[in-house]
Amino acid sequence: MYLRKLVLLALVLALLLVCYEPVQARLYSERASGNNLEFLFAGQKVLVTVSGKLNISQSDLRAYVSDAALAVGKIYGQIPVKRTVIRIEATDGHEVGFATSTYDDEADYGLIEISMGRDTSRETLNQSWTLTHEMLHLGFPIVERSKRWLAEGIATYEEPIGRLRMGMVSAEEVWEDLVRHAPAGLPKPGDGGLNNSGSWGRTYWGGAIYCLLVDIEIRQQTANRYGLEHALRGIASGGGTARSNWNARQALAAGDKSIGLDVLTRRYREMAHEPKSVDLANLWKQLGIKKVGTGIVFDDSAPLANIRKAIEAGS
Repeated sequence: MYLRKLVLLALVLALLLVCYEPVQARLYSERASGNNLEFLFAGQKVLVTVSGKLNISQSDLRAYVSDAALAVGKIYGQIPVKRTVIRIEATDGHEVGFATSTYDDEADYGLIEISMGRDTSRETLNQSWTLTHEMLHLGFPIVERSKRWLAEGIATYEEPIGRLRMGMVSAEEVWEDLVRHAPAGLPKPGDGGLNNSGSWGRTYWGGAIYCLLVDIEIRQQTANRYGLEHALRGIASGGGTARSNWNARQALAAGDKSIGLDVLTRRYREMAHEPKSVDLANLWKQLGIKKVGTGIVFDDSAPLANIRKAIEAGS
């Protein structure tokens, strides 16, 4: 009887150890079949199909997809929709090419279509932000064209931050890219608000400026307890993903409600309908970001340096 109790106790302890296995170790599983790969990321399914032949190894392709998904998880906490299908089309060359994301309502899954040069390398994939960008789109409603800057701004702003938190890029690279490209998002003479501008710079980098301003203000008001990512999680967990038929105002209101502020909605009103210029040089100075030659150095004594660090690290 005593031996039986010891055996039973050992079984219970073993079961507890399995149940309390670190989440990171159980984050995803995968299986392969022909040209297809199937992943399970914390309960969210991702199926990858390849049309044509890629010369990279299956392990390199697995790493590219899993890295992108985990980078998205650094922003949303998980992949935003339950099922995602990634269709890769092999093309000539070695670059990762054009990609789109949408939601297939009939089949009920997020759909990403991406072209990839059949001679692409692991190094090229490691440098590619495209899949991470497209997967981030699945966490926000598919809004009308005039509001497209919101969706593109979120993906443009959060993609390098997610990859930074994965150790795939450096903080210097993230901020240097933003410092270099953000001026393209500022209004030019005769421009209206972001809702009335369809230019590439205003759509992507004007949207990214909106996200940066929102992120900073949320962190200022909450002493870095919350950032933009927490509002985005509130939108997605409330149902405002690419699967929804929400409009932009519904999504922003849900994000504000989730963190108890009005920053997303108020900043939207400021920038959507009227041209709003931003003193970027002063903003970089406040964040402690200095352009030196072709690189970036940080001033950790700057007034908003703690916010810059929190954006980099997450909270």
